[in-house]
Amino acid sequence: MLFALVLAAALAGASPPQPLQTSLASPAPVTLNDAVTQARAASPLLGAARSQAEGTADASRLVARLPNPTFDFRMENMGSSAPSGVLPRDVFAEVSMPIELNGRRGLRRSIAAADRDVAAGHLQSASYDVSVRTVQAYLQALKARALVETLAANRDGLAGLIETMTRRVAEGVAPESDLLRFQTESARMDIDVAKAGLELERSLNLLAFVMGSPAPIAAAQLVEPPPAAPPALDDAALAQAVARHPDVATAAARVTRAQQLTALERSRTVPDPIVVAGYKRTAGFDTALAGISVSVPLFERSKAATARAEGDERAAMADRAAVARRLTADAVSLIATARVLSERSTRAARELLAPADVVRNAARSAFREGAADVVRLLDAERVYSDVRRVALELRLDALAAALEVRLAMGEDLP
Repeated sequence: MLFALVLAAALAGASPPQPLQTSLASPAPVTLNDAVTQARAASPLLGAARSQAEGTADASRLVARLPNPTFDFRMENMGSSAPSGVLPRDVFAEVSMPIELNGRRGLRRSIAAADRDVAAGHLQSASYDVSVRTVQAYLQALKARALVETLAANRDGLAGLIETMTRRVAEGVAPESDLLRFQTESARMDIDVAKAGLELERSLNLLAFVMGSPAPIAAAQLVEPPPAAPPALDDAALAQAVARHPDVATAAARVTRAQQLTALERSRTVPDPIVVAGYKRTAGFDTALAGISVSVPLFERSKAATARAEGDERAAMADRAAVARRLTADAVSLIATARVLSERSTRAARELLAPADVVRNAARSAFREGAADVVRLLDAERVYSDVRRVALELRLDALAAALEVRLAMGEDLP
C-alpha cells in the first residue's frame, strides 16, 4: 500500500510526456550555380590537375638553388715498390663548384615559372571542362526528371480513359478489344516510365560524381534555371573572350616556356667554368691548390639542342593560334545553335503544344460522348506525349547551349 502511494505521487509530480518529433526535413535544393561551385571545389576530375599545379608551384620556388659542388678525395703512391724504398703517400682533397654564366640561372627560374603557369592553365582548363560537364549533367538530369513527370502524367490520364472504357465494356456498349488496346498502351507507357526512371537515376549519379558530392542528389533537389538568352557578341568582343579562355592561356604559357628553353640552349654556347679549390700533401709537404676547368666549345656548341628548341617554339606558337581559331569557331557555332534552339523553343508552345492539345481535347470529348474512334484517340494521346517531349527537349537544349556559350565567353551563370 505504501509503495502504491509513493508511485502515484511520483507520477503526479512528473512532467507530461512530450510528443515524439518524427517529421523529416526535406533535402535542400541544389541550384545550377551550387552544382558548378561544388564541382569546381571538390570534383574528382580535378585531382590530377590540382596536384600537378601544386607540385610545379613548389618546384618553381626551389629551382633557384645553386648547383651542387663536387668533392674529390684521393691518395696516391699506395703500395709502391720503388728501389729507394716506400714513397710518401700523396693526399688530394678538392672541391669543384660550377659557375653558371650567360644568365642561365635566371633562365632556369623563368622556365620553372613557365612550367608553373602551364600547370595552372591546365587546372583552369580542367575546371572549365568540369563546369561544362556539370551544366550538361545537371540539365540532363532535369530533362530526365521532366520526362518522368510527363510520362507519368500521360499514363495517369490514360488510366482515367481505361476506367471509363472498363465500365462501357461491362455495360456492353463497347467491345472488349478497345479496352485491350487501352491496356496495351498503358503497359507500353509503364515501360517508358520505367526506362525514363532508370535514365533519371543514371543522370543523378553522374551529376553527383562530377560534382564530387559526398551524398547522392535527389531529383526533387534540382531547380530549373530561368531561360537564358545567348549573348550577342561582335567580332572584337568575341576575340577578347577567346583570348581570356583557359585553353588559350595554357597555350600562351607553353609558348613562353618554349621561348625560355630556346634561350637556355642558346646560352650553352658559352660553357660554364668549374672552379676548383683544395688541399694537397705531396712528398711530406702540405699545400693548397686552386684552379679552373672550362670545356672548350670546339665541336659541340649546342646547335642541335638549339634547333630542336626553336622547332618546339614554333610548334607552340602554331598550337596557340590553332587553339584560338578552334575556340572562335566553337563559340560562333555555339551562339548560332543557342539562337536557333531558343527560337524553336519559343515557337514550340504555339506551333506544337497548342495544336496537339486541341486535337487531344477534341478526341477526348468525342470519347466521352461515345462517338470517338479508339485508334484516333490513342493516336492523339501519343502525338500529344511526343510533342510535349520534343518541347521539353527543345527548352532544355536551348538553355544548355546558352549556358555553354556563357561559360565559353567567361560570363557568370544566371
